[in-house]
Amino acid sequence: MNRLSLGKRGEELALEVALAQGYRLLEANYRCPLGEIDLILEKGETVVFVEVKTRRGETYGEAWEAVTPAKQERIRRVASWYVRERGLAAINFRLDVFTVSLDRGRRYRWFQDAF
Repeated sequence: MNRLSLGKRGEELALEVALAQGYRLLEANYRCPLGEIDLILEKGETVVFVEVKTRRGETYGEAWEAVTPAKQERIRRVASWYVRERGLAAINFRLDVFTVSLDRGRRYRWFQDAF
């Protein structure tokens, strides 16, 4: 399985879990000049920006470790762009990380309000 299909499987699982928990999908793979966010969800009055990281195992560390401070800053900037672009200045929003490990089934962790 290549990197793109691995990432796609992780994003599909993250979306499946979010929908089961009552979230609504606003955007998948949102792109702007500053970068990309995997999922943008909404639940109640909160818009949630989700970075999904998928790994086959822990050879290169845990998936959440790939969300470095630089990556966090890029996600913040893209989220701000989205908020401005959509005129959503008065909304509540959250930045989450959803990790998937495919080494033994489909284990996941959802870090809400991760940074």
